[in-house]
Amino acid sequence: MVQILIDVHCHINLYLTIDKIIKNARDVGVEKIVAVAMSFISQERVLEIARQHKEVYASLGIHPEEVKMNEKIEQQLDSIIRLIRKNKNNVCAIGEIGLDHYFIKDKELYPLQKTIFEKMLLLAQELELPVNLHTKGAEKTVFDTLPSYSIPNINIHWYSGPEKFLNLGIDRGYFFSITPAISYSPAVKKVALNVDKEHLLLESDGPVKYSGSVGVPAMVKNVLNSISKIKEINSHDLERQIEQNTRKIFPSIF
Repeated sequence: MVQILIDVHCHINLYLTIDKIIKNARDVGVEKIVAVAMSFISQERVLEIARQHKEVYASLGIHPEEVKMNEKIEQQLDSIIRLIRKNKNNVCAIGEIGLDHYFIKDKELYPLQKTIFEKMLLLAQELELPVNLHTKGAEKTVFDTLPSYSIPNINIHWYSGPEKFLNLGIDRGYFFSITPAISYSPAVKKVALNVDKEHLLLESDGPVKYSGSVGVPAMVKNVLNSISKIKEINSHDLERQIEQNTRKIFPSIF
C-alpha cells in the first residue's frame, strides 16, 4: 500500500491560490488536508472548498480568538451549531476550538470563550467527532474541562505550553500535531521528542508564517523528516505510523 502524508490542521480558506497549494502538496506526497474553520464566515467557505476539492476535508468550529474579532459571535453561535449539525456527514472534526489566554488579554472575554468552547465540546460529543484544539495560555482550564465530555479522540494542535500538561495529555492518550516550527522552536521539539510515535500527527497551520515563510501543507514532509531525526526513527516507518494515527483519529477522511 502506498503511504501518504496528511496535513491535519490547515486554514486553507485563507489562501488566494488554493489549486496551487493543493498541487504543491500532492507533489511531495501530501494527499489529504483537513481544512480548519475559525470564524463565523469561514464555516460555509470551508465546506465549499471541501466540496470542490477531493483532497480537502472540513473541520468546523469557533476559534477562541473570535470573541475578540467578532462582537456578534455570541448571537451567531446557535446558527453555527445548526450548520454543523446539518452538514455532519461532511465534517471530519470539530475545530479549531479551545481557549486562549495568551493572545487574548482581556479577561472579561474569558467566560464567553469558555461558553463557546463547552458548546463545541458538547457538539463533538453529540456528533461523535474528534476535536482539533487550541490551548495557548489556557492549558490548565482546557485540560480540566476535557474529562467532562465523551469525545472519540482529541488532537492538541501546536502545543507549546507547560510540560506538566504535555505529560497529562500524553497520559490521557491525546494526539499532538506538530508544525513546521519544529525547525526552530525548543517547545515544539520537546513535544515531538516526548510524545510516543503512536500519538503524533502532522500539520502546517498554514498560512501562518514560519521564519518569514508562509506555511503550506507541503511543509509537513519536512516536519516528518525533522521528527524522524529527533526521535531517531526511520522516516519511512514514521510516515507509516503517522498515517495509521491519522486514520484512527480522523477515520472519515479515508
